[in-house]
Amino acid sequence: MSAVKNKQYLIIYVIVWAVFAFLQVLSIYSVSALPVDLLLIDTFTRHILLIPTGILIYNITRYAKYEKLPLLQQAVNYSVLALISILFWLIISYIMDYLLAGSEFTQKLLDILPFYILTGFMFYLILILFLKNKLILSKSTENIKENIEHHKNTVQNNDMQSAKNAEILEHIAVKSGQKIYVIPVTDIIYLQAFGDYVYIFIDNGKYLKEQTMKYFENNLPQQFIRIHRSYIVNIQLISRVELYKKQNHLLMLKNGHQIKISSTGYKLLKQKLNL
Repeated sequence: MSAVKNKQYLIIYVIVWAVFAFLQVLSIYSVSALPVDLLLIDTFTRHILLIPTGILIYNITRYAKYEKLPLLQQAVNYSVLALISILFWLIISYIMDYLLAGSEFTQKLLDILPFYILTGFMFYLILILFLKNKLILSKSTENIKENIEHHKNTVQNNDMQSAKNAEILEHIAVKSGQKIYVIPVTDIIYLQAFGDYVYIFIDNGKYLKEQTMKYFENNLPQQFIRIHRSYIVNIQLISRVELYKKQNHLLMLKNGHQIKISSTGYKLLKQKLNL
């Protein structure tokens, strides 16, 4: 994605560069009557030199971190940078003009020096505004990434803390009619979801408990594993696992019950049993 954006910026730059160069040649020719071919050479040279000048400005503003300075200090620093960068651009441009077109043409270009100063200043302002906007967008992106990462870490920490604070059940109290039964978790063979309730199966029957499967998944000892969205089993009371219809599996419990295992549950069971 970043490569595509960089390519788009390059295309935009080339288009703007070409239009601006064409307008510059027309405007200078209209007021100076200098040879068009030499003006094209001069324009091409000056626009090429805008690239290293822009890189210089970019790196100075990027690493100097002007935005963290007081407003008055920022104004002073940006003004000094403008003076240095424009002088650098003008001096190198005139040296190149002298080497490529001769001293006579370069001397005539000195008559329109104010025009080039204005051009350099406009370029500097546009580049600074672009860089400040880019820095703002970059900071916003970094802040968004930091907030997302912070949120992820917070959620993970909360989940870990919840897991640590989870109450490990040793027994479960269930009410049947007027009686209350206390079931040791070691006696539980498996649990089955039943709407907002859960059936708890033991050797001598089953009991209905008003509780969620998620609660038992989080609070039962490690010997219990959820092999299906509707079943949690005690792995110590598993008799065997059988293949059922191609990739499906059936869990055989020691009380003779059979439970279908989901694909996710089968993977968890294999991990739990070190298979």
